[in-house]
Amino acid sequence: MDGLIPNVTAWCPSAFTGATGEVFAGAIAAVVAAHCAFVAEPWPEDSTHQIVDKATELSYDFIVVGAGTAGSLVASRLSKHWSVLLLEAGGDPGLDSEIPAFLYNTQETAYDWNYKTEPDGTSCLGLRHERCTWSKGKGMGGSSSINAMLYIIGHHANYDSWKTLGNTGWGYEDLSSYFNKVEKRLNLNSYRFNTNPFYNFFEEAYKELGIMPIDKLSNEAVIGTKIAKLVTRNGKRLNTAKIFINESITLHIMKNAVVHKVIIDAESKITVGVEVQVANGKIMQINVRKEVVLSAGSIGTPQILMLSGIGPKKHLEEKKIIPVINLPVGQNLQDHIFFPIYLTIKETLPISPEAFNVFVMQYILTRTGPLSTIGVTDFMSFVNTKDNSIPNIQFHHMYIPKNDQLMKIYMNKTGYKAEVIEAVAELNNEFELIGLYPTLLHPKSKGEVLLANNNPTSKPIIKPCYLKKADDLKQLIDGVRFVTKLQITDTFKALNAKLVQIKLPFCTEYPFNTDSYWECYIRHMATTVYHPVGTAKMGMKEDPNSVVDYNLMVHGVKRLRVVDASVMPDIVGANTMATTLAIAEKAVDMVRKLYNVKDEL
Repeated sequence: MDGLIPNVTAWCPSAFTGATGEVFAGAIAAVVAAHCAFVAEPWPEDSTHQIVDKATELSYDFIVVGAGTAGSLVASRLSKHWSVLLLEAGGDPGLDSEIPAFLYNTQETAYDWNYKTEPDGTSCLGLRHERCTWSKGKGMGGSSSINAMLYIIGHHANYDSWKTLGNTGWGYEDLSSYFNKVEKRLNLNSYRFNTNPFYNFFEEAYKELGIMPIDKLSNEAVIGTKIAKLVTRNGKRLNTAKIFINESITLHIMKNAVVHKVIIDAESKITVGVEVQVANGKIMQINVRKEVVLSAGSIGTPQILMLSGIGPKKHLEEKKIIPVINLPVGQNLQDHIFFPIYLTIKETLPISPEAFNVFVMQYILTRTGPLSTIGVTDFMSFVNTKDNSIPNIQFHHMYIPKNDQLMKIYMNKTGYKAEVIEAVAELNNEFELIGLYPTLLHPKSKGEVLLANNNPTSKPIIKPCYLKKADDLKQLIDGVRFVTKLQITDTFKALNAKLVQIKLPFCTEYPFNTDSYWECYIRHMATTVYHPVGTAKMGMKEDPNSVVDYNLMVHGVKRLRVVDASVMPDIVGANTMATTLAIAEKAVDMVRKLYNVKDEL
């Protein structure tokens, strides 16, 4: 730090004379040093050059494809017993990915796949080109580098239904030990203190409707309200690549390495290895002795499987790919969707433009303050609009200060059309807003992922089929009606909260606050919560819709396993990160058991 002070004082010498000037110079140097220390923790080393330069044939015990939420954990754990190669299509995420409040800045960057859904004429209508943007992490840590860091597990009945489908060992009691293991490793058992006044505001409003706070130590999505735990530490995002891979022993990593396909012997159906293209363009084959583990996510995994000849036979033949195994890969796609409902409120927390600079300084020096959190987005409520014991709607919440520029950035990154952003900004220029986002937890509509062609570098076709089932739309409208009940609670009345019509050009033919209006509004404004699952469904071999068995092994193929959110038979009624981590932990135990290796202490 001493070396910084001469440079600081040289910039404006007269301001740093005398004892006071020395104090100021030291303070500025301390800020710079604190910012430098922010990136002190290194990313795992890239072994690409050493691997590519090897003259001998390459072979590993295990090859893990994808260094994301699941793949990072799996590769690290396995490396304690075997030789493991981890292949990641992206590189190291940037500094902004580490700052919780900047989570939307990571969208449309080099570490975002930036997928787009296919237009269908009935959903995503208010987004550019009528296509929803599906941001998925591309780089070390995968989507754990860009997600909202929310740790919530589904209702216990969600997992019990998996077991009922014939997936032995996948009930809630079976998975609870893996959730506990994840939570212990992430140090999520401690409850953090929160001071944002809107936590109390929302909690009191829900209480008036009989929706009570959930046990603070519980992470389960049951009916009630809670402040969700964040996968953060010391004010920074916990990226799974840094958490788990830095614990590994003999792990080799190839970054910016795109897997073209899994190589499978056509006659024996034994997995031989993978074909991968590295950053310099070289295409190479790397062999495997035990297993290839696909952890490329609910979009990347089905794409790789189909490119490898594993998928719907007719579709593969149309794309000029020789079928190896006829399986419903890419089908059973499910996702959570939500949409904003805006209410104006009287002025509560006026924030000056200069305050943001203060927040930045506070964060750099102490890793605390607004930038160390995600606002009130971690306040959750789970309700059932059908008077059932299992939640069917989850509410996300947002406080939007008057004339908030971050709101415009968020809506632009999400992909809304300019006229939508302008309509919300026009209202926000006059009022502070709170946003309530009804989230459909158990959609009946299911979509599919298809290949655009047989080129591994082409993005796949994503058809989410949102709102194809009438009941999905009805449940979301029921969510709107729940908000109208919140609006008339004494808590909301105290802030003069008013449900207002956004001046959208799309739905003007319908009277405001009618079911017809909200149907139009939802079809235009609803978008993804970035939770796609199910495209390599786990199930019994007799299940014509399943791709992997309850050991996560691909039906009919030897030595090929899938470990990511794509294996979920049905989407859980919560944010999906916690469940994906538990799947990864259980998968590692399955591998150890298969090869008679004891768990590490």
